[in-house]
Order: sequence, then C-alpha cells, then structure tokens
Amino acid sequence: MAPPPPPSPPYKPTRSRSLRFLPDDYNDASTPAELIPVRYSGESPLDTGCVVRIAPFRRNVLTTFHRAQIADFEEVKWILQHGTTDVWYEKPKRSWLRQQDSFEASGCDTDELEALENARPVSLETPRIWASAALVTPSDDDIFDCTAGHSIDDAFSGACPTCTEDKSEVLDATPLVYFVVLSTCQASEPFIHGAHFNGRQIYKLIRCGSRESAVAEAFYASGVNGWSVTFSCIMRADDELEGGETKIKRVDELWVLGEDEEEDDCTRVFF
Repeated sequence: MAPPPPPSPPYKPTRSRSLRFLPDDYNDASTPAELIPVRYSGESPLDTGCVVRIAPFRRNVLTTFHRAQIADFEEVKWILQHGTTDVWYEKPKRSWLRQQDSFEASGCDTDELEALENARPVSLETPRIWASAALVTPSDDDIFDCTAGHSIDDAFSGACPTCTEDKSEVLDATPLVYFVVLSTCQASEPFIHGAHFNGRQIYKLIRCGSRESAVAEAFYASGVNGWSVTFSCIMRADDELEGGETKIKRVDELWVLGEDEEEDDCTRVFF
C-alpha cells in the first residue's frame, strides 16, 4: 500500500498587489527632484510609468513620462486661454468656446470664464502625475542637430557641446512661464464616500517661473492635496495665449523658445 500523501503546507496569505499596498521594490520619493527627475534628450527612459510612494506625505501616485501630443494640448487649451491661476473650473461646453472664438474674430470682448462656486476638490487616493517633457527637460538639454560645423568628424553623432552651451545660455536669459494644469473631482454635497470617483472633473491652472518651481508645485499638489497633474507646457513670458485668434505653434525642442520668432502673432508652446 502506498504511503499517505504528505500534509498540505499551512496557508500563508499573500500580500496585496493593489495600489493601496506597495511591494518591496516600489520607488520612494522624498523630494520633488526624486519624484520628477531631469531627463535629457539623449536618454531613453527605462519605463513610461510607475507607482511612486511620496514618503513624507505617505501618498502613492501614478507617475507617467510619455510625450504630450497636439490632441492633449487641445483638451486643456480652454483653461490656458480663458482661465485665471489658482481658481477651480469645470470645463466649459463646446458651444461656449465657439462663441468666444466668434467674439474674438469680430473684435468683441470675450466673456469671462466663470469659476466654480463652492469648490470642493476631492483628495484622490492615488492621484496621477503626468511628467511630460515640460516638467523633465532642463534648460541645458543636449542638442544633437548641429548645423554650425562645430565638429570636424562627419561620423560624430553625439550631442554638440558648443551648441548645447550656447543655446542654454540664451534660454536661461529668456523669461519663461511654466503652466501646470491640476485636476480632481468635485465632492458631492452631502459628501458620500466613494461616490466622487465618477464625479465631475474640475481643473486649476498653476503658473510658475521655472522648472524647479513647477515640479515643486506638482510634488505638493499630489502629495499633500491628492490632486492629479493633468498637463504641463512652457511658453515665453512675453507671449500671450488669449483668444481664439492667437496662432499656436508647437516646438519640439525647448531651446527654440530662446530664439526670436519671425511671426509676431504666433505663440510658441513646448510640451
């Protein structure tokens, strides 16, 4: 007769892999620079997104690093054109936006975008931080397409140190504006726990004068308040993005904002 099978091992509960409980190999961030590090053009990101624990505030955030596209900019252009900083808004209807474009085209004054009355921004359990190019690109970003003939080796394919230094000096002397769009949900009244996760989205615009300041705002907004970073972009401080008649030109490299623009009615945006 065959011997009886060995007893089953005692049950050992496994650790939850949800966002509420982090595995041992999750990244911790204690400073804004650790949460959103600088990335140069020649660097290939190892991942496009990860969950990070903001240690001082004990908050888990989903951080993504993919590049923004024109469609993403179009989704938030309304608050960049009509919004005021540090005010919560709901996204206006398309009919309202078309009406403002019509007013602008006819030379009439546009209506003021109404702020959200009695704003009750929810602190999300796991907010999202979209750290796109505007938040990670430094002013001394590498320049690879040298057209000034600084390299005598035709086979050289790396960054041109002369162009990089020259362009970064010009860019550092150019006043820039960093825009960060925050979002969360409007809490119901009376508040019902869990009901806000499918609630109305609300948005706030933050205006900063440097990358470091914008990153610090994202760090605090997500870590302390539990709000998501929905979009970010950079413009020159002397450019305006007001009204539907403003021509918008996307630039793919940050150093271009330090150069003079030939078109007077054109606003260049890096995102």
